[in-house]
Order: sequence, then structure tokens, then C-alpha cells
Amino acid sequence: MSYKETNLWKILEAAQGENEQAAFLLASFERSRGAAALIAAEIARDMPDFTQHDISHIDALWEYADLICGADYVLTPAEIYVLGISFLVHDLANGVAAVPGGRSAVMRGPQWLDALASVCREETGTVPESFENISSEITSKALAQYLREHHAEIAAEIPCAPYGDHNKGAQRFLIDDVELRSNYGYIAGRIASSHWWSSKDLRSEFSAKVGPRAGMPEGWTVDPLVLACILRCADACHLDSRRAPELLRLIRDIQGHSEDHWVFQDKLQKPQLRDGRLVYTSARPFPRNEAAAWWLCRDSLAMVDAEINAIDGILADLQKPRFQAKAVAGVADVTALAELIPTQGWYPIDAQVRASDVVSLVRRLGGAELYGKNPRIALRELISNAADAVRAKRHLMEISNVPAWEISGDITVGIVENSGEAWLFIRDTGVGMTKEVMAGPLLNFGTSYWGTAASRRDLPGLLSSGFRPTGRYGLGFFSAFMLGKEVTVASRRYNAAAEDTMILEFSNGVESRPLLRRAEQNEQLHSGGTEVRVRLDAAVGQLLDIFSSSRPRRLPSLQEVCAWLCPALDVDLYVTSETERVLAVRANDWREMDAIDLLKRIYLDKHSSKILEDAGRRMRSIVHQGSLSGRLALVADYPDDSMDLDYGDADPHIFFQSVSAPVVVGGVRSETTFTSCAGLVIGKSLKAARDSAVPLMAAQDFGDWASDQLSLLPPSEGDPDRFERKPLQVAIELWANPGKELLAHSSQGWMNYADIVSFATHHSTVIILQNAAWFNFVRSKPGAELCANVLMVEMGRVFPLDTGRLDDARASGWSMMPGEFYAENTIVGWVERAIAEGWGIARNEILLNHESNPNEDDEGEYVKEVICEVGVCGITPVRLRGRKLERPE
Repeated sequence: MSYKETNLWKILEAAQGENEQAAFLLASFERSRGAAALIAAEIARDMPDFTQHDISHIDALWEYADLICGADYVLTPAEIYVLGISFLVHDLANGVAAVPGGRSAVMRGPQWLDALASVCREETGTVPESFENISSEITSKALAQYLREHHAEIAAEIPCAPYGDHNKGAQRFLIDDVELRSNYGYIAGRIASSHWWSSKDLRSEFSAKVGPRAGMPEGWTVDPLVLACILRCADACHLDSRRAPELLRLIRDIQGHSEDHWVFQDKLQKPQLRDGRLVYTSARPFPRNEAAAWWLCRDSLAMVDAEINAIDGILADLQKPRFQAKAVAGVADVTALAELIPTQGWYPIDAQVRASDVVSLVRRLGGAELYGKNPRIALRELISNAADAVRAKRHLMEISNVPAWEISGDITVGIVENSGEAWLFIRDTGVGMTKEVMAGPLLNFGTSYWGTAASRRDLPGLLSSGFRPTGRYGLGFFSAFMLGKEVTVASRRYNAAAEDTMILEFSNGVESRPLLRRAEQNEQLHSGGTEVRVRLDAAVGQLLDIFSSSRPRRLPSLQEVCAWLCPALDVDLYVTSETERVLAVRANDWREMDAIDLLKRIYLDKHSSKILEDAGRRMRSIVHQGSLSGRLALVADYPDDSMDLDYGDADPHIFFQSVSAPVVVGGVRSETTFTSCAGLVIGKSLKAARDSAVPLMAAQDFGDWASDQLSLLPPSEGDPDRFERKPLQVAIELWANPGKELLAHSSQGWMNYADIVSFATHHSTVIILQNAAWFNFVRSKPGAELCANVLMVEMGRVFPLDTGRLDDARASGWSMMPGEFYAENTIVGWVERAIAEGWGIARNEILLNHESNPNEDDEGEYVKEVICEVGVCGITPVRLRGRKLERPE
């Protein structure tokens, strides 16, 4: 069916006989259509995976407008002309040919860099520091993303935009008549752009009719709201085979999710209007391998139904003529839809995995179920969110060339107690939120605002500026409900007016509907940013008791708790009381501050001053690729003399204190720590709860630091116990060179690396025995003696990272190579390296006699040990399992 056969077009044609202006409009539109057809044909070059957006789609909108509005729906000739122009341009900018200024105009703005950054992160997991050497594949995907996200706003410019080079005198306009362009170009572009707006925005943006152009009949008004409603409904409803020809899909080799779009649209017939409902049908069924396409079809029709319903509500509310189409048949019942759009070999059941009780899910996963019952975690999450907001503002101001001394942003934390109530507040002077963000992304549980299309639209240039948010999962805000049910959020964009401050109030946690309102004058944020207030359900002391120990301790202050939580924050963090506001953490002060002062911030009074002073003297900065990645010192476990206990006959050294350094993410401590270390190390989170983290550096990159730390520790003397050995094991796990440290024990005593090299020269066979196996034996058989060719070694591994979870494979795997329990970065690895050196061969040339362990793991790793003679007890040989190494002939 040609667009010229539609009722709407015939109204314009019929008007020619009454007024020459109608003929003028018709002829102008035909010329514009010819130009638009050429431009639309170029869209497939930039969007090869997208369904057809050429002139066939544009012309089909006339048919669908007829179908939706009904045969008796009347528009003025001027309205039909404006509607036709909006049809022409609404999707043209899905191709770069339609963009005024072309490709160079696309690539000169911050939104282009954001698109590149977004695709880079999606494809590689990271955003590069520079975009100079981006692959053509990523560039093409970024261009498609950019055009898709911005085509509607560009559509507003197209009716009035010049094409070509003005200097060469070769400019063209889509609307070639100057008067029509100046009278109707702007409004047609706005209508075209509106097809991607929220439907609720139509009322405020198109509130008044436009009068007739001079020389036109009095009744030729233009109602932009009605035209915008027609366009968005017709565009949404155009789902049929014209948009996705099967042959074209095969030629282009469409794959993935795009293929599902092509498959279902190719099978749909043109819908019919029955009793106010659009009825979509298919002449061909969807077999099992096209089930995903069928479900996408169902979801698309549900979207169409929602769009038509919303538009009908707008027209009814404003008492404007309503469309005949008011719903889509079958979308509420998959069985009914399958009768219209049949399946083959399977039955559609609406069994999609979903959260049936979203409130319960938020209550659980937004609080203790995800984070545990530690209230400090909620404070950590809220401060982390505030820090992200300040960083975002900082980056936005930097790319706007704001002088450094004018760039500000900080966080303030406080507790206000009054009439038996205690309110915790976290206030930042960061980027702030608009009303739309507070009503949408903030409450969208499980989806982070940063990096989304919405954030790229609201904050152009941020993603490509180097901004790296610590919040990635959209969960942090909901941790506030761990602290209390009554939560208030006040926020405004940093560049908005104070009166734009909005308030979001929760009176009963996530159980109640929040109330969004404009702030009263005394609630306005005059510096911009966000403030979160929580009425604490529990006593303040529970929030401050960071060590949660039964041992009596001084309750730390809020200032100490905030500094303890955020030891390496890159944003100024203040704590306020009724009388003063004090600086708890100065941005990045951890880099230069005195080592002992830093340790006191990290540990408060958990460890003795002597331990911290010793560690402070040995603390060294770790610099990787030009960036400070940590400040650490190796520290041995030490006897906990503060415990006043009656040991009786027990060894008092069983009560030991361990020192561990937090892995810090975004300046804030995670639950993961570095074993046998004091200080902190910079890392990245592995999970939504931000409890598991790993350092940014690889384990191998700690080698120089770990070797240096071993040289600073007091040398082992006599028979070192297991607590003295632990720092050595950790250092070797971090690829340290053990130097003169004691590695193995023989019948002659302890040996270092050089001793083992010499030892190996006297033996063609060496047995490496787990020291615990020998000690367990001699407990029951005192007097047993080792064979001369046996070396006792600690065979267990002490993984540097401790997440508090025994099954956290990602933390252990950070330093452990897959399938290599006896890798080079183990004591056994160094012992075998020394033996190989003594034999004058490489370690991999050692002959290893072993039996396969029936408990083989996924990587094919074996224990690689064998029962062998390792000692003698009297005249009886002692046979234990060990690693039997033989020098090749």
C-alpha cells in the first residue's frame, strides 16, 4: 500500500482543490521525501544489524497512522505536512549521513568519547587512558551506539539544518522552501525528536497549538501534541516483514540478539484493528530454535500496548480526539498470543525467572543478606557513594576547564542526637542528582547509574574523562536501611539552583512508598550535592564498636571510625558534631603521612604501640607503573600478652595476634586483608558486596617489595617457630627472593638456599618431606632420625589474601597459578630450584617419582608424592609420603 492511498494523505490531496497552499505543501513534501529517501538509504552502512530504517519504514508510518487513528480521524493540511516531515526525519540520524556536519561533527564532542569508553569497557572490561589507537571494530560499535542514543535529539535539527559546504556554494536543505522551513521546520523537528521522550513529557513540551502560517486558512492550525502521539504510536507499532526481509538478514549474516529482532518481525503480518485492539498475526510458526525470537516478539508487543495505553490516557485527559487503537491483543496471556502467533514443537509458558516480591528482595539483598550484620558496612557504602559523586563532579569540572583552585568537593559525616533519637547523616558536595535520577536510577535496585545511557546523556564527557566509580552494582544506597527504616535523601545537581533541591523520604524502609517533593527553603542545599539521613534503629555505640570484641576496649569516636573505614580516601572527609567540624581524612594524605600515624589510623589501638612502631620503621611504599599502589610492612604474628588467661600446662604461644593490612577499594577498606602485613594496599572489588577484593597489582609485581621486607626482618635464629615462619611464606607467595632465609630442615639442621645447593651436590636422590608428617611421627616415636638425603619443608601454602571465606577461590587464585600447588612462589619451589642448581640442571629437568592421587582436581593437578624411606627409628625404617627427586644420569 502506497502512502498516497492512506486517508491522511488523501485529506491533503483533496485540499488542493480548495486552496493552492495545500498543493504547495504537497509538492514541498514530495521533494523533502526524495531527499530523505537518499539519506535513509545510507543508514544500513552504519547500522547493518538494525532492522530496516529506509524509506519503506518511513512510508509505512502513514499506513500505521491510519490504522491507529481510524478512518474518520481528521487533521488539517498543515498538520499532515508537519506530521509527514516528522515521519521523514525521526530516524534519519541512525545514519551518520543525516548528522549535520557528518562524521567530524559526531567525533568532536564529549558524547563521542563517552560512546568509545562505553564500548571499550563492554568489550575489554577497561576504559583506556587514550583513545588514539582504538580498533576499527570498537569504533564502528561506538558509532552505532552513539547514533542510536542521540538520533532523536539530532532529528530536531534536521529539518532546518544545511547539508553540504557553504564555502563551495553547494548547500541543500531537507525542506527547500525557506518559508516552510522557518515556519514548520522547528516544530516538525521537535515532534520527530519526541518519539524517544517519555510519554509523560509530551504534555509539558507541547501544551499549545500553533496557528496557521500567513496566507493559509484560519483553521489550518497545528496541534504538536496530537502529531507527537501519532508518530510515537505509529513508529512503535510498525512491526512487520517490511522491516526485516529474510533475504537481507541472510545476506548481512545478522547474529545474536539482533537476529531475534529480524526473525520475529519477518514473520509478522500487518496488524488489523478489531474492537479497539491491534491484532498481530503470523502465517508461519516459531520452532524451538526461534523461541527467543518469539519471546522478544511478545515483549515488543507488550511495549506497543503500553505505549498505546499511555497515549490514550493523555488524549482522554486533555479532551482531545482519541485514537481507535487502544490496546494490543494477546499480550496479557501468552496462550492467547500463541494462537495468533503460533509456536511449533514447544509451548510458551510465562515462567521467566523473576523477583516476585521486589520489596522483600531489596530488604534482604540491600542489607544484611548481602553485606552481613555489620553496621559499619552501611556507613562504608554511603561514604563510597558520596566519594563517587565528588569524583564525578571533579572530572566534569576539569573537562570544562574550570581552574584547579575552583574545583571543590568534600564529604561530611555526623550524628545528631535529640530527644532519644539519633540521626546519622552523610553529606557530599558532589555532582548531585536531578529529580529524574532520584525517582529512577537511584531506586532501580541492582543497576548502577554510572556508565548507563542515562548518565551519558545527563553528564556528557564523564565516562571518557577517566572517572572510575567504585559503585558498579546499584546496591550501595539500599545499605542505609541496615541502619534504620526512616531515611531521607536531599539532592540537587551541582550546577542547578538551590531551589531545585529535591527531597526523597522513606518513612518505613522499603516497605513504604517513598515521597518525592521539592525542598523547603530551610532544606535547600546551597552547595549542591547529596545528603542522606538515617534515623538509627540501634544505639550509636553499635555503629562505633568497630572491633566488636568481648575484650573491654575504649569506644572509638566517629572521627576515628570514619578514618579507620576510609584510610586512603581521595576526597576530604569531615566529621561534625554540635560544636565543630573536624577533618578526619585529608584527600590522599595516606601517600605522605608519617608511617606510624597511618598505622594508628588503620588499627587504632588494636595492636600494641611497639608492634606498630616496628612495622612503621619497615614500611615501604609500593609503586607500580608510576602509581602508588600501597604502603606495607611484613609483620609476624605476636603473643597476645594482653589476654589475662590461665594457660596451665599449655603453650602460651597458642594465643597469638595477627596483623593484616586492608585491601582498599576507592579509598575505603574492603573485608579482604593482606596476611602478615601492616599498612594498606590499593585494590578492586570482586563482588557486589565489596567484601572480596584483590590488589590492582599482580602478585608477581610485589616481588621486589617482598624481597626487601625479608632483608629488613630480624634474621631467624635457632629453631624458628611457625609464627616466625609465616612472614617468609607470605613473602615467597609474593615472589620474594628468600636470600639467606631458612627454607628447609635436614638431619644437620636448618638450611638456607645456598646450603641446599651445597647439600644437593652430595646426593643424587633427595626426598622432600612435609615437616608436619615428621613431627607427628616423632611425637609417638621419639628418637627417630632423618635420613641424610631428606629435607623437611612446610608444604602448605599461606595465601596472602584473606577474605574471611575459606572457599574464596578468586582470592587464593590471585597468587596461586592454576594447577601448580608447588609453584615457583612457594617454599617447596625454592627448595627444588636450589636442588636443581646443585645438580646443574633446570628445575623442570628433575626426575620426579610419584603416584597419581585418585582425588585429581579439575586442572589435572596431582599430589606427586610417593611412599619412601625418610628415616630410621632404632633399626626400623620410617616410611612416609614425600616428593622423591632424582638427578638425571
